Amino acid sequence: MVNYFLPAGRFVFLLKEKIKMIQQPQRQYYLDWIRVITIGVVFLFHCARFFDYDDWHVKNSVLSGTANTFTFFLAEWIMPMFFFISGASTWYALQRKSASKFTADRVKRILIPLVFGILVLSPHQVYLERLTHLQFQGSFIDFLPHYFSGWYGLGGNFAWMGLHLWYLLLLFVFSLIALPLFMLIKKQSSGSINANPSLLYLAAFVVLLALPGCLMPVDGLIGGRMWGGWSMVEHLILFISGFYAFSISHTKCLWLKYRHGFLAAAAILTAINMYLFLNHIKFEFGSAYYLMKILLRAAVCYSWLFAILGFSEYKLNFTNSKLNYCNEAVLPFYIFHQPVIILIGYFIVQWHLPIGLKYVLIGLSSFSVVMLCYHFVIKNNPFLRFIFGLGKRNPSTQKKN
Repeated sequence: MVNYFLPAGRFVFLLKEKIKMIQQPQRQYYLDWIRVITIGVVFLFHCARFFDYDDWHVKNSVLSGTANTFTFFLAEWIMPMFFFISGASTWYALQRKSASKFTADRVKRILIPLVFGILVLSPHQVYLERLTHLQFQGSFIDFLPHYFSGWYGLGGNFAWMGLHLWYLLLLFVFSLIALPLFMLIKKQSSGSINANPSLLYLAAFVVLLALPGCLMPVDGLIGGRMWGGWSMVEHLILFISGFYAFSISHTKCLWLKYRHGFLAAAAILTAINMYLFLNHIKFEFGSAYYLMKILLRAAVCYSWLFAILGFSEYKLNFTNSKLNYCNEAVLPFYIFHQPVIILIGYFIVQWHLPIGLKYVLIGLSSFSVVMLCYHFVIKNNPFLRFIFGLGKRNPSTQKKN
């Protein structure tokens, strides 16, 4: 008698699984492509930091106006893209995970690599900075006991934010403090919050991003722009905005539909912004021109974000073996790239070569070292995968690779 009910039971099981698949949002592969490409751009950005006008860990003896313009252009939108996409990824993660599972995942994927970066990958960077800035004399072994003396950025050496890993620090903190809000949005979102948002809806994101800059002077830990050219509050707004934007399914139709317009706006607004930058035109805090400059900056940022999102969704919403490989490699690459760049760049900037050639040598050699280390050392080592925020390797994936 049981055999008669097996087909029916099997049918019910398959039906439930089908309903689960329909209810779960499909993976947005273009977000993975954006993440991978953006990490590559950050790599190029850090290679250029040896040659721009701002202070950095190690500097070339001769600086470059071209490098300075390049890093300024990228700083206007590159880290905001990270936080906006991180908010979007958080939305999709919370569709599959409970709050406790999400928090545990953040500890494994973010906090553990951050601690590793602070203790293992940061000391030599601080040492080379102190050495080249004539703030320390002696070997790296001599410097190590001094690494734990004081807080980096406040006169000390201990890199409490992991230097370039400050993104992981802020992302971990933001994930925790915004989680109650995210769970509330998740509970209430069914497409009814704003089923058919207009362009004014996206304009609200621009105004919201501009508010901290208009209200807070550019100094201090909270309002200061030492976090990749933006303040801590602005990154939090971008993170929450990314989550909220993707909680409304129709939002994506806007940047997909108006992608050409956003690209044109990004080009025009960037030209104005670059003119002000190259001519050193600044305005007094609190003045009407200052408020317009802050609004311009936010508009430049979101114009690039929406243009990139629109064209990526249009052209890159697919997966392949290259994306699968890069999507797993992207976090170890991000964690490992700057320590390698600093170490290699320290020696190359001392050579008597043109700046362009130095940049190419730093980029090619650093990229090769990072990718070789990932592919042959990190990728298949269970302990290092854990340290670099990766889960257990899928046996089927391992056979394919």
